[in-house]
Amino acid sequence: MRILVTGVGGLLGPDVVAVARSRGHDAVGVGRSELDVTDGAAVRAAVRAQRPDAVVQCAAYTNVDRAESEPDVAMRVNRDGAAHMAAACASAGAVMALVSTDYVFGGPRDRPWGADELPAPANHYALTKLEGERAVAASGAEHVIARVSWLFGAARRTFVDGMLERALQGQRLRLVSDQFSTPTWTRSAASTLVDLLERGGRGVFHVTDGGGAASRLDFAAEALRIRGLLNDVEAVPTGTFPEPARRPPYTVLDVSATEAFLGRAMPGWRDTLRRYLEQ
Repeated sequence: MRILVTGVGGLLGPDVVAVARSRGHDAVGVGRSELDVTDGAAVRAAVRAQRPDAVVQCAAYTNVDRAESEPDVAMRVNRDGAAHMAAACASAGAVMALVSTDYVFGGPRDRPWGADELPAPANHYALTKLEGERAVAASGAEHVIARVSWLFGAARRTFVDGMLERALQGQRLRLVSDQFSTPTWTRSAASTLVDLLERGGRGVFHVTDGGGAASRLDFAAEALRIRGLLNDVEAVPTGTFPEPARRPPYTVLDVSATEAFLGRAMPGWRDTLRRYLEQ
């Protein structure tokens, strides 16, 4: 399979390329300097030139807080960029795989969200991602929409890396304990994305690690345990650190339908975190 992956300068894209190539696929990665997904003509030209069987759209505007002050920029990338790529895929007969987010769910909750449940974005970033989903679904292209959550990986410094850096400096950590989702290693998310393409998955899938809900505090505490660090950690509520964008309190995604489709369980987030840190 020939796979075009956008956004390879980001967190997930490099692992999608690496996993696809490891399985014998012809994967081509492009970054923002090579392809501006907000330029419809450039997107059409790239798809015509590359002639992919599938496109994985990792290119995205991901700064949750800045999206509140740059709403038009975020919408151009996340909605219009997805629409341009989906239209190009529809014309070329390629499958469009869009990486979306758990943040499309913003309401109160105490159990995992199913892929068929009604989204309710709590901030502008989440709205732009949902609009991207809708644009892809309406495009006429064969498509996969893959919602991920709390990604961590080697391509970029993420929350867990920052917490460990502070811990190694001997700092006392104050961590939010009332926001819940599922930490997800980029390598396992990339593997699931490639699995879905290989098996002909279509529609919306939740693509996260397993192991259930974790707060930011739980996530950091597990990383500290794995690294053998005994730093003092204080649980604090949302609002302790004021942020421009509202964070949803519970965005754990139900992966049971994805597991049933693939015929395998998702790896637990504690295990994937250990594997990431041991590397």
